[in-house]
Amino acid sequence: MVWVTLVALSMPSWAQTVGWLLVSHAVSGLLHVQIVISHWAMDTYHGHAYNDDKDEWYITQLRTTMNVATPPLLDWVHIGLQFQIEHHLYPRMPRHNLRKARELVKALCEKHGIHYHEPGFFQANIETMRTLIRTARVARDSNKGDSGFFESALWDGLKLIG
Repeated sequence: MVWVTLVALSMPSWAQTVGWLLVSHAVSGLLHVQIVISHWAMDTYHGHAYNDDKDEWYITQLRTTMNVATPPLLDWVHIGLQFQIEHHLYPRMPRHNLRKARELVKALCEKHGIHYHEPGFFQANIETMRTLIRTARVARDSNKGDSGFFESALWDGLKLIG
């Protein structure tokens, strides 16, 4: 917070300060949306994620991660966050190589009949909202004793229960 204040105070006018704050919040908002849709829309596993001997680590990555279809011209906006499948398969790969890796991974998935999930930006947002709504309903309908979280110190603290 200190650095934000210092940058804001160093601007020559209030108009530039307000403009800078609006642009910085808009950019961080877009990045937040990209991170949320890349990580929250897909199923997650608690415990053992493998169903049978044919399941392997990379299959789990493909089941629990999705890409967001974007045109190459907008890669600089999404900074590689739209290629979550490849990022999870190859976490140390530089982001400027992720689009090429996407083509290779997608072709490999098609060859072996493995589902490769890559909705467009708006469809990904819809899928994320559906997941969040479903999760909120489960949390709302849970009773005490249904889940360890609802009996934890954190939950009690959030509800100000001693």
